[in-house]
Amino acid sequence: MNFNHKRFTSQGGFTLVEVLVALVIFGVIAASVLQAMQRSVRQQRIMEERLAANWVAQQILSQVRLQTPWPPLGEKKEEVSFAQREWEVTARVEATSEERLRHIVIEVGYPEAENPTLTLDAWAAQE
Repeated sequence: MNFNHKRFTSQGGFTLVEVLVALVIFGVIAASVLQAMQRSVRQQRIMEERLAANWVAQQILSQVRLQTPWPPLGEKKEEVSFAQREWEVTARVEATSEERLRHIVIEVGYPEAENPTLTLDAWAAQE
């Protein structure tokens, strides 16, 4: 049995160390891509929530402005269903230093949330 030593050493291929290094590099890249995708999905969900909350706030603001030409001072809380979610809405009408101007603050969020998802500030002027 005469083995030709050159024949075995001249074969192309990767060593075990090279394969392991390539797998580590691939793993690091895959993990960073996965993190970026998760961040993107989370941001998308947050933007959808804010968009829905903004729509609810704009609707409440329209209601406040249409009820009376000059909104009365005070606060009103209610729950609204929109976009397959329940929203807690707080609408406050506050006096300002200018007699003929009222500050309207509308906060929209989840009922169990500590902070509102969106706060909308608007003003109404007496004609």
